[in-house]
Amino acid sequence: MQSKRVLIITYYFPPAGGAGVQRTLKFVKYLRDFGWEPVVLTARDADYPAYDPTLEVEIPADVKVYRSRIFEPYWLYRKLTGRGADESTDIATLSLGDSRQQKLGERISQWVRSAVFVPDARIGWLFFATPLGKKIVQSENIDVIFSSAPPYTTHLIGRELHRKTGLPWVADFRDSWIGWVSAPQWRPKFSWALERRMERAVLRDADRILTVSRGIQEDLLSRHPEQRGARWRFLSNGFDAADFVGVEPAGNHNKITITYVGSMYGARNPEYLLQALESLQKQQSKVINQLRVRLVGRVGESIAARIKSSVVNHVFELIAYVSHREALSYLLGSDVSLLIIDDTPANRGILTGKVYEYIGAGKPILALAPEGEAADLIRNHHLGWVAPPKDLAAIQSTLQEILLTIRRKESRVVKPGNSNRTAFERRHQTGELAKILDEII
Repeated sequence: MQSKRVLIITYYFPPAGGAGVQRTLKFVKYLRDFGWEPVVLTARDADYPAYDPTLEVEIPADVKVYRSRIFEPYWLYRKLTGRGADESTDIATLSLGDSRQQKLGERISQWVRSAVFVPDARIGWLFFATPLGKKIVQSENIDVIFSSAPPYTTHLIGRELHRKTGLPWVADFRDSWIGWVSAPQWRPKFSWALERRMERAVLRDADRILTVSRGIQEDLLSRHPEQRGARWRFLSNGFDAADFVGVEPAGNHNKITITYVGSMYGARNPEYLLQALESLQKQQSKVINQLRVRLVGRVGESIAARIKSSVVNHVFELIAYVSHREALSYLLGSDVSLLIIDDTPANRGILTGKVYEYIGAGKPILALAPEGEAADLIRNHHLGWVAPPKDLAAIQSTLQEILLTIRRKESRVVKPGNSNRTAFERRHQTGELAKILDEII
């Protein structure tokens, strides 16, 4: 029996690295197991914030990957700000501290980003990807179109192909859209109105709308309540058990090691953890001498400077961006995984892929997070500790409890059972996606 065929439109795809790659990459890896043949449309020579060529081995050898031209304006940003041609321009560098923001080049580039590039700086890709996508639909006998965002330009491409070909279309939201954490927090009225029309059109026209958390769904519907209905589906992130096979723990210390993997920028930072540790230092607490906090990944300039200037800087270890496999080795070599979610209403609906990779690593989680989906997941499945992200006393007492628990080798933290663990795995979730694709054809 011939497989059904789905066109997957994604900007982040190997050799790109980082968290945004994992979801669509794993769908491509496992869809054949469920009767679907993936065909990928992505960008050629894109200006990714991080690269991880090791991920390319996970793409099945004979899966067709089409790469269209793309225009990206980051050369202009680098010229305005004096940054090197090889310096990444992800959100960590676009979310600078106050002193950097006062520089004219930075201020101009931020205004241009907010006012001109709607919905995002990849809008130039639309004019190259759409005609190539139409050719792919015809030559590959595509049955369904699937687009994953951010960047939200991917949904505009998916919508155009949906309109031109009449094929059913699934819009997958890894993040919400207007005003979300990584999006511009301010736009001129005209730009804001244009983006809102784009968002509404995508939600109106998609045959199915997937979100990785309930909070993302509700955030989108808060702006477009008329789009509430049966087309919405919740399909969480997860972890790939195969990623951990043969990975050796790395970076062991004699101290209790708490590891964060991923980017830190803007409000997503360890400021209150720092303050809690600084307070323990003043109290001459023994906690300081027993603890190591390891940050693996891209860290914003202002955050790195704050850590280096702190009296507890010796507690921290900053490790620059590494491959996905190396990041997992650092997790496996730790005692506790660290999750930080800033306390804002929008963030209470965040349930990132990082949480699930932490589950896959099998280490207890310390979540500095507001009440919300992430906190509920950790509590309901007995995955670790949750402390309010700005409550210094609660953070201090939680750190002390963690140290006591680990030193006494008393694991009150229960790993999820086999049934729960299976539900968190990428292959299982790909099977759920296949069911959704089956529904609409």
